[in-house]
Amino acid sequence: VIEKVQIEYQVETELVRSTIETSLFEAVADIGESSELAIRLADIFAWDIDFIRDIRVGDTFQAVVEKRYREGQPAGYGRILAAEFTNRGETFQAFLYRDGDRRADYFDAEGQSLRKAFLKAPLSFSRISSGFTMRRFHPITKTWKSHPAIDYAAPSGTPIKSIGDGIIIKKGYTRGNGNYIKIRHNSSYETLYLHMKGFARGIAQGKRVAQGQTIGYVGSTGLATGPHLCFRMRKNGAPVNPQRVKAPSVKPVSAENLADFKAKASIFAASLADQQPVKTVKMRSADTTLIE
Repeated sequence: VIEKVQIEYQVETELVRSTIETSLFEAVADIGESSELAIRLADIFAWDIDFIRDIRVGDTFQAVVEKRYREGQPAGYGRILAAEFTNRGETFQAFLYRDGDRRADYFDAEGQSLRKAFLKAPLSFSRISSGFTMRRFHPITKTWKSHPAIDYAAPSGTPIKSIGDGIIIKKGYTRGNGNYIKIRHNSSYETLYLHMKGFARGIAQGKRVAQGQTIGYVGSTGLATGPHLCFRMRKNGAPVNPQRVKAPSVKPVSAENLADFKAKASIFAASLADQQPVKTVKMRSADTTLIE
């Protein structure tokens, strides 16, 4: 007889904070936390901060994090209830909230969604090896030509994410581009992902993809000197610099729940300002997603 039973964890909230000296991963490790926390923080602020090019020494972060325990032993993280990231002097805040029947998501203190139409970058962690320019010396063809793209150098096999919801309108291979995917996001914007090592499972022309979904993996197919992603963006058919596109936010907290959200967010905002955790100890099953 097999029975599925929800695991009950003891959940304690804790305020974690650190200052970046080299990287977000090292800043998290310096305070004894797992790399999972770094990845989740990067995911929360992915629409406002490009963790490839924007991070600077002296940037700070803090977060109210649930830590789970099972029979007295650590059992991973629960939810990040609130977070704050100061990047190059600008502070971004995120508060987890479930607005009616919508899924729980992150909003700023005014109830505006952190989620935007486009992610800031198609890779979580990497470096830019070549920027957007109309004149660049090509390392293989040895000619000067435009490079209306951003090249992200990363290890072969690094997952590549679609920066927005859309439909795959082309998937294939050419001598110059190698394995590539072209996605139409709406009536104006298209993105291209070139030189892939391969495609993610289930990816095919005509398929709909979600923002943040893995569509392929970094490689060096086509005309490439090493593993990297050549990322291009077009608006109404003309190339645009992805780093200068101002993506609109998705729906904010509804008017009927805005007062409730602000009341709850203010508790966590005060916790971040005082650098003190919201004190809670409770039992919770693994699938609970509501903020009480």
